[in-house]
Amino acid sequence: MAAGYGDLLRTRHAARLLCGTLLGRLPNATATLAIVLFARAEGGGYGLAGALTAVYGVGNAVGQPLLGRAVDLYGQPRVMLPASVLSALSVALFTVCGLSPLPVVFAAMLLAGVFTPPLEGGLRALWPSVLGREDRIHAAYALDAVAQEVMFAVGPLLVTLLVAAWSPTAALLAVNALGIAGALSVVVSPPSRRWRSAPREAHWLGALRSPGLLVLLGSFFFVGLALGSIAVAAVSYAEGHGGGLVSSYLLSGLGVGALVGGVVYGAR
Repeated sequence: MAAGYGDLLRTRHAARLLCGTLLGRLPNATATLAIVLFARAEGGGYGLAGALTAVYGVGNAVGQPLLGRAVDLYGQPRVMLPASVLSALSVALFTVCGLSPLPVVFAAMLLAGVFTPPLEGGLRALWPSVLGREDRIHAAYALDAVAQEVMFAVGPLLVTLLVAAWSPTAALLAVNALGIAGALSVVVSPPSRRWRSAPREAHWLGALRSPGLLVLLGSFFFVGLALGSIAVAAVSYAEGHGGGLVSSYLLSGLGVGALVGGVVYGAR
């Protein structure tokens, strides 16, 4: 399996697209932890911190399909990069405001979530033109899943180290700057600039017309509840058990476990 992944990464543009997409998704992967740490540093309670991350998550859920449709209409570069910049600017507004006034703070979090670029879906759309054969495309999906867990393992540690070295504000700004760099790396690549959506019947519900997809979404909603709340719980636990890196150790441990599970699943 490792040899197969190596063969994929040696394909022209594959490593760049994968690494750029992972870097571009870093703000989204670390947002919950970074937002909670910032809110706590500003004197906010866990209720407010949880509400802010919830608003970010709702914005993300609304924005991803809308931006995906915009990508279908206008192409990846014209949507992905501006969205990444707007999301980062919204986070910057959040750091400038702190926790007051609350309406502005919640609006900034909502916009940051809405404008999170759909880089994961964009990468999956690019794999066929980059890799060609269907078996290689399926292997690329597995590789992407494994690489994503590396990001979820390293991301919380990176955020906590940035907080320790500088501040929660610096951590939020630095991670979002990296996100812009990752999105830029993807959208200036030849496969991203050449890609165009295949013609299809337009419908306002899109894929939601599929009963099977609705069942999957309903199931993953509860998975999302657990994953979305774990960062708030981890920070709370850390404050009572040593603080500092404890919360990032917990979240990174989950990422490492998911990485091991993904590798074993892919091998089987």
